Amino acid sequence: MMARRAAARFDDIIHAPHRLRICALLAPVESMEFGTIRDELGVADSVLSKQFKVLTDAGYATTSKAAAPTGRARTWLALTRAGRKAFAGHLEALRELAAAAEGEPLARSASVAGAGVEGPDRDRSDEHGQADDPQQ
Repeated sequence: MMARRAAARFDDIIHAPHRLRICALLAPVESMEFGTIRDELGVADSVLSKQFKVLTDAGYATTSKAAAPTGRARTWLALTRAGRKAFAGHLEALRELAAAAEGEPLARSASVAGAGVEGPDRDRSDEHGQADDPQQ
């Protein structure tokens, strides 16, 4: 039986670069130690704390404390069920967006703002950098 893909749903909370990477690190594991994530991202403790608080406030993540063999408390970070579901949906929306950028039709299930819309900001030049409007 094939695994069912998550419904595509772009999530602004998850999409910020550090939060997206945090979710990507936590998705395949039950939890991960704060210092491991900090080192993997290459950020200061304060940056990770701030970004993780946004995920926690959204109900996407939790923290827990556990004593290390040295007796020092360690902080463990984990995604909640809602966080895993939101991350899976966000990944699916990104997959659909990437497929559309490669010429595949954008699935209707993706709720990506502005996808496929042509407007005044769209690039109107051909492959040689020439505008297709003869008056320019």
